[in-house]
Amino acid sequence: MRLVAGIQILLSLAMLAAVAACRGPRPDFADAQASGDASPAIVAESAAPIRSYRCERASEPPALEGTFEDGPWQRAAWTEEFVVVRRRGPVAPVRTRAKMLWDDAYLYCAVELLEPQNAPQQGKPPQRHDVDLMLADDPEMGGYQVELIGMGTVVDAWFEADPQGKAKARNQWDARGLRTLVQRSRDGATQRWTVVLALPWSSLAPQGRSPARPVEAPKPGAVWRVDLGRTSWHPMTASEDGAPEADGFERAAWQPPADPAEPRGWGAVEFAP
Repeated sequence: MRLVAGIQILLSLAMLAAVAACRGPRPDFADAQASGDASPAIVAESAAPIRSYRCERASEPPALEGTFEDGPWQRAAWTEEFVVVRRRGPVAPVRTRAKMLWDDAYLYCAVELLEPQNAPQQGKPPQRHDVDLMLADDPEMGGYQVELIGMGTVVDAWFEADPQGKAKARNQWDARGLRTLVQRSRDGATQRWTVVLALPWSSLAPQGRSPARPVEAPKPGAVWRVDLGRTSWHPMTASEDGAPEADGFERAAWQPPADPAEPRGWGAVEFAP
């Protein structure tokens, strides 16, 4: 009897150990952030419920500068704050939101970034922000991406989708006629960046698509897939050759996870009459 009872106890202990091993430790993003691990912490690991936005029609071309609270911008609602989807290393908080308008010629996107006003550090260039816009009239075919690197350099691409809806190629595409404007201001201890992208519908050229077909401005009531993202690299450090390097980064998006390869997972934008 003692032998049988001993065997049962050993089996019970083995089962408990196996369960504990399967569970594993819970991920601690704070520890990953503090350690500066090369592997980025995935904050929003899975796709979130699809967000929606009503894009108002501009009665006249909106101003690309200002506070975006007057003129046609008054009718445009702010999106929800962007959700952090990935980060690594030291990260300063950056609150991000956006507005959108449209007319027969352009899609207008105004993105606002609010960050702490930090004193400049000797030998360290300021932190860098990149802002990108992704949109697809037909997510089964793929989508377009325009990215403003460091608030200045424009990178544009067309992602062609395979039958499963994932991008299989990144092709050259020219966002011809794109207008951009970046503003920076200060309010107390807060630094405010505003980035405006005015993307002409005519730039959605058929040569970027397979099979080729023209893309026109959306009709009132049409729903396109759209996403907006922000990537912050901070703090920036000058390397030995003088090129800036990032000690940490943070990726945030209106519709997480903001994957260019998954246009069907972007937000749903309805174009109002």
